[in-house]
Amino acid sequence: MELSQVPLVIGAGFSLGIINTLAGSGSAVTLPLLMFLGLSPSVANGTNRIPIVLGRIASIVAFQRAGAIDWRRGLILCLPSLAGTLLGAYVASILEPRVIAVAIIIAVIGALIVVLTNTHSLLRPQSKGQIHLAWKHYIYFFLVGVWFGFIVLDASVFFLLLLVLAVGYDLKEANAVKSLIAFLGAAASLVIFTEKAEVNWYYGLLMTAGSLPGSWLGAVLATKEWVKVWVYRLLIVAISFEIYHLVESYLF
Repeated sequence: MELSQVPLVIGAGFSLGIINTLAGSGSAVTLPLLMFLGLSPSVANGTNRIPIVLGRIASIVAFQRAGAIDWRRGLILCLPSLAGTLLGAYVASILEPRVIAVAIIIAVIGALIVVLTNTHSLLRPQSKGQIHLAWKHYIYFFLVGVWFGFIVLDASVFFLLLLVLAVGYDLKEANAVKSLIAFLGAAASLVIFTEKAEVNWYYGLLMTAGSLPGSWLGAVLATKEWVKVWVYRLLIVAISFEIYHLVESYLF
């Protein structure tokens, strides 16, 4: 990598951190960049987990300092999502991503439709004890975990939507729990990609230099009530950009 590209990589890491913490789809910025720098899709997919894992630590610390993390329910939901992540990461290490390219595009478009048709639910006031867990929720989190392990794209968005629309959190609470779930899932998948020699630690750690402050800033902003509407708008922009990227990459 040329020296002039270093600020670009760090800046992409910062974008990854703040976007993933506030909403999701930050990988839509970093994955194309890693491949542009010469990494294969599989190595880019594995390398991208490094700034996600370390960035999530920064966001979790910030959320905890604000008293925003529901540790009990969050850790419970980590179990099915982590099991799914391990399965998805294993599948990703042996299959070509193009095999499910159309399915990915359909799912991302579906996420955008869910966001646009559930504006009131996503922007509702703080949950105030309306949170509940049912067996179907564990199945949902397992399935999104599989997605998260296979390819990071939009997994954080799906976790966020499940936490708000299915479990009953508001956006502020959901972002905190989402960071916990995403951290454990990304860490588990990183182990698998490392064992498969599909991780470039130089690029990953360089990107982490940006993702750490980005994740921290995102968590600080996410604890503010007035940020909800901006998180909603960011979701729409991020998913729309990702749909464009996926269609351009896989269909043209």
